[in-house]
Amino acid sequence: MIKKYILSFVLVFSAAVFAQDIAAERAAEITNEMARVLSLSEEDKAKVYKIQRNRFQTAIEIRTKYADDADARKAALRKVYDKLHGKLKGTIGSDKMKAWGDYKRNY
Repeated sequence: MIKKYILSFVLVFSAAVFAQDIAAERAAEITNEMARVLSLSEEDKAKVYKIQRNRFQTAIEIRTKYADDADARKAALRKVYDKLHGKLKGTIGSDKMKAWGDYKRNY
């Protein structure tokens, strides 16, 4: 019986660590692309990475929580995206956010 509890704990812990790794990897990819396109300073790059990592971690949690409810999942993810835009705009400025939007529309 204890083995089952230990195994369950290890599986849950492993899934959480794996989700964090995915969030960190995806955040790093986007941050590096933004830094390249927008010529971000190291300080801004670090801030953008933190914002993106939190975004992906939250999105993973939402997808898990609302796995059976597509409408609720979509609404919750929309809120995360809206907050992301505001946080990035506050960090790198509206001019760079406009440049990032133009870049994303063209590619």
